Amino acid sequence: MDPVRHSARRRAAVAAAVVAYALVAALCRPLTGSALVAVLLAGLPLVLIGVWRRPRRAEPAGGRSAAVWLGAAALAVAFELGVWLGPDDAAHPTLSTLADPLLSTYPGRVLGYLLWLGGGLWLVTR
Repeated sequence: MDPVRHSARRRAAVAAAVVAYALVAALCRPLTGSALVAVLLAGLPLVLIGVWRRPRRAEPAGGRSAAVWLGAAALAVAFELGVWLGPDDAAHPTLSTLADPLLSTYPGRVLGYLLWLGGGLWLVTR
């Protein structure tokens, strides 16, 4: 079998599985046990693949790069803590409050699952 054709078929099969998963998982009402199970069914295998898979050889990250990523993470945590501990109103919404209108609809949940699982697949293939 042609390796290029096999690779294209594999990518198409993975894409079809991701879309099918998103269409089924989005049927679960948000913040329910079934939604949690749907997230864990796809999330746990991705985490395990990411932990067990040997990464490609890469240049070691320097202190400057680590400082940039740690700074970005600290800003994100500070922002979320600030809006979580502060007033939860329209003037100071949390990220989840901003996402609620989109994720309250079936198409929005499908898109959310596609982005979430696609991002996870992208991460474990790097």
